[in-house]
Parts: sequence; structure tokens; C-alpha cells
Amino acid sequence: MKRIALVAALAVVLVPHAYGAAWIKTVGAAEKQAKAKNQYIFVDLFADWCGWCHRFEQEVTPSEAFQKATDDMVLLRLDTEDGKEGTQFARKFNVTSLPTFLVLAPDMTLAGVIRGYAPAGQFGPMVTDTRKKYEEFLARVKDEAKLGTNYEKRLELAKEFTTRQAPSKAQVRLEKLAAEKALPANLRDQVMYELAVTYVLQKKYAEGQKTIQKLTSVSKSGEPVERSKILLGQIYMEQGNLQGAANELRSFKTTYPNSPLIANVNAILPQIERQLAVPKSN
Repeated sequence: MKRIALVAALAVVLVPHAYGAAWIKTVGAAEKQAKAKNQYIFVDLFADWCGWCHRFEQEVTPSEAFQKATDDMVLLRLDTEDGKEGTQFARKFNVTSLPTFLVLAPDMTLAGVIRGYAPAGQFGPMVTDTRKKYEEFLARVKDEAKLGTNYEKRLELAKEFTTRQAPSKAQVRLEKLAAEKALPANLRDQVMYELAVTYVLQKKYAEGQKTIQKLTSVSKSGEPVERSKILLGQIYMEQGNLQGAANELRSFKTTYPNSPLIANVNAILPQIERQLAVPKSN
């Protein structure tokens, strides 16, 4: 019995080493290692209350399939409810359910998202497929110069950088598009709205406001214009100007009463008005 107990104890000690690299617990350390070794980062976003997160940790991460899929990646595990960078990371990448897993490129661009639990035999290929799709995206970026006057494809590529949490890379492309004299008016409006979004994502609020003002000076209607008005309300909220945000959204309801975006405004505006109604403490 003693010999069996000893073997079991040794197994517990040795298992973590047998299952590959240790998990990093801070974003900075993971980013530093990824850039130094040009590696992808696999991010496990979890919470203590999440049963499927614990099941993933117990069943999937020790598996051969998972180890093979991530053996050349930096492993980062973050608690989404730590009130610190785990929480901030979850907000940045719009994580609304757990478990959620991110695959990040060495420059922290989002390569892909995997949502929910899957058994090891399925999960490993999901990681591999995520990387493959990102590499296909990189191939399209490499051939970007060939797009020339295909403004639609150039806009599509720029928007994909935004969705991949690389707004600065999207910004550069959108600014070039906005400067194209032959850009059709409908695409111009879309480009300017998307450009304003990239500024807001980078907290460049003044640039975002200027871009929206420029857009609304040349166009008075259309989805990009309507979205830009709501975005302007968001800018005011980000700046702590709740009154400005409320005014902008009220104006939207008056100007665009039949807009399909009215539902969004009706969801946001009452919350702002309730905050404005609360007396300020001395």
C-alpha cells in the first residue's frame, strides 16, 4: 500500500512537467515571450464559478491533442473576474460567455476566438484551424497592393483588422482609402465611419469627432451617417459628458425616427437619463 501511495504521489508531482509548458498568468509576460520567440499566444479566459472551465482544465489541457496543437505557443490563463487585467482583457475582446479561448498573433492581433467547451479530440483541431485561417488572412494582407482600385476589397480588409483588435492597422488603410479621389460616395461614407470607429477604439476621441463631423457635412442620410451619430454619443459617454450623449441620442430619435437603429438608442438613452437624474454628491 505504501508503495502504491508513493507511486501515486510521484505521478501527481510529475504530471505537470509531462504536460508541456507552464501557464503564464500576466499579459505582459506572455506578450514579451511571444514577441521574443515569434510565437502565437493561446489565452484561456476563465472564472472560478465556471464549471466547464474547470472541466477544460482537467480534461483537455493534459491531452496529447491539446499539447500538439499548442506546443509552439505561449500559454496564458486569465481570470475574467480578477478586477484587473483579466477583467480588462475580457472587456477588450468582448467576451460574454465562458469558457472563451483566444489565439493571438505575436503582435497581439486577434488570430481567432474559440467559444465554449469541446472534448480534447475536437478542441486540438479547432486551435489548428484557427491558426490556418489567420495565416490565410495574412496571405491576403501580403497581396494587398494588388487590390489597387478594388475599394470594396480594401475596405473589407481594413474592417477585418478592426475586428481582429488591430485598430491602428485598420486606421492606416482607412486613411489611405479616404484620400482616394475616385472613391464612390457610398463607399466614402462607410470608410469615414469605420475610420471614426478605429479612432474611438484607440481613445483618439478628438480625431473621431472630426471624422464624424466631416462625414455629416457631406452626407445627411444613410446607415454610416446614422451609425456615426450613435458613435458620437458613445464618444461623449467615454469622455464623461452624459448630457452631450443624451442630447445626441435625443436628436437622433427626432432626425431618424424610422431608423432600424432606433432600438439601440431606446436601449441606451434611458440608462443615461437615469444617471443624469441622480443628484450629484457634494
